[in-house]
Amino acid sequence: MLRNKGRIKNHLIDYYYKLKEPPYSKHNLVALVACANHLNRTIINLVRTNQTYDYTKDSH
Repeated sequence: MLRNKGRIKNHLIDYYYKLKEPPYSKHNLVALVACANHLNRTIINLVRTNQTYDYTKDSH
């Protein structure tokens, strides 16, 4: 997802770069694990509510 950041709008990419900029300034691996956890929570929520992912509807 990070490689396609210019072509695909995604909240996980936004969250990653939010963690990388000050005052958070997380290391790369820490930010990636946080994004993986965020992705897991997002998938579980979408499955439970039987919805599809929509960038314009979701909040950051």
